[in-house]
Amino acid sequence: MYKTEKILVPTDFSEFSDKALKKAVDIAETFNSEIFLLHVIPDEVGISMAYLDNETQKELNERMKKESMNEMKKQAEKILKGKNLKINYTVKKGVPYHEILNYETEAGTDLLVIASHSKSFIEEAFFGSTTEKVVRRSKCSVFVVRD
Repeated sequence: MYKTEKILVPTDFSEFSDKALKKAVDIAETFNSEIFLLHVIPDEVGISMAYLDNETQKELNERMKKESMNEMKKQAEKILKGKNLKINYTVKKGVPYHEILNYETEAGTDLLVIASHSKSFIEEAFFGSTTEKVVRRSKCSVFVVRD
């Protein structure tokens, strides 16, 4: 029988990510698994920061990480509602799919639960989706939660 011990759930704080986290919580309750909630601050944010001095960049990066951590905790509290599950919070900065895949290996997760977002045809054609890239490259099983 399949058993999972560590579940990675990437979040962008959207309603889609809420749905993915809810599914991960259901699975975690069934298998007494640990949840690893991950938010990636996209590199695009860093491009505009190139015009700032080093000290200001550092302060903004720290503030973004702190605010992201607070958002993850609020998201988890809303969905867990007193359930007794172990949850880890991590914030990374970079290309989302790349950071998700790196963290999958780093944390040793055996299941990745990720939301599928609806993008416009143009966005999908030129950039592809983070979910698609994760599914194609992940080393562990991936559960895609559709709307």
